Amino acid sequence: MKKYFLFTINLLILFVIYARAQPFSRYFDDVPSVPDSSQQIADRIVQSKIPVLVDFWATWCGPCRMLNPTLAKLEKAYRGRVLFIKINVDYERQISAYFQIQGIPAVFIIKDKAVQRALVGYHPEADYRKAIEEVLAMPSEDTAKDDTTKKQDAGKKKESEKIGKSQK
Repeated sequence: MKKYFLFTINLLILFVIYARAQPFSRYFDDVPSVPDSSQQIADRIVQSKIPVLVDFWATWCGPCRMLNPTLAKLEKAYRGRVLFIKINVDYERQISAYFQIQGIPAVFIIKDKAVQRALVGYHPEADYRKAIEEVLAMPSEDTAKDDTTKKQDAGKKKESEKIGKSQK
């Protein structure tokens, strides 16, 4: 019995010495590395002319998997009016950090390069639909600029008319 015990201890010591001598990454060489494409995703969001619904999720997240069919249904309903992007927080760490993701699922609706609505956690489909409709109803940045320009032009026209009348 003593021989087996000493043999086991010696084997364990040899294993520890061998394991320390090998780099840890050696054991994970067969695991493919996934490049972080956060910058490409950010570019798609910023360059979009339509609102963007961004879903932060992970494969191990149960509520995220429950939300997938709901978002798939909404994506079909709002095709062409809203761009849907799914971001896996385990792979896209930079953009997840930028949005300060602390809980998933987290859904952000972005319009004109600004977050307009945020829904963290699992919500019923009606909540997502309501948030999308509210964002779609908001005037876009281009429309707001056009309205401001029109108001300024109208103000200048009134001023010039007043000046023209006062000179007569």
